Amino acid sequence: MMKNMLNSALKSGIRLDLFHCYILTTQQEAAVYGTTEFNSITRKKLEVIQSNLELDNEVLWVDNDIVFFKNCIHDIALRHGNFVMQDDLWGACTGFFLARTSMFTKQAIHKSINWLVNSTVKDINDQHAFNRVYPQIPGLIVTKLPTDQYPNGEIYFNRGQKDKALMVHCNYLAKTEEKVQRLKDNDMWDESDKAFEMTNRYMI
Repeated sequence: MMKNMLNSALKSGIRLDLFHCYILTTQQEAAVYGTTEFNSITRKKLEVIQSNLELDNEVLWVDNDIVFFKNCIHDIALRHGNFVMQDDLWGACTGFFLARTSMFTKQAIHKSINWLVNSTVKDINDQHAFNRVYPQIPGLIVTKLPTDQYPNGEIYFNRGQKDKALMVHCNYLAKTEEKVQRLKDNDMWDESDKAFEMTNRYMI
């Protein structure tokens, strides 16, 4: 699925050298949404973002189940906020967002990680954590992207709102195989190695 996302970025004119791909060495099978395993993976995701915010002024996180239709990097970068995030209807989406380095941004990521570590509820993930903690941080600005241009799986596939979409987040399905099949059914699948080989890759 990562290769499919990267191939869509390449076709959309997004520079592949901007991508840093993180591959879990201990994770052979994709985790199912809502499981303890999924929780653990999303916590590692926040830790990767936290590390990158120490290196760069801006970090754009892209989940594997994203498909780009156009180069939307400039459009996202023009928008104001510590976080510029996809609107997942029930909250800010941690599967596709721009984070700008600041005291408030780092605090939000740090508090989200701690919330996940300390929570006794095991079927939650980074998105639950972020949406719980970010309203409690004075001065933090979270801007949500318009849903017609940056739709999630519910809006694009289930409601059919596709005309203005610059990308789609193939979420609102629990299992990876369901997402892969939906992308294949909609002629959005390309798992070739071409784009993947053009990126920066890290085993973690």
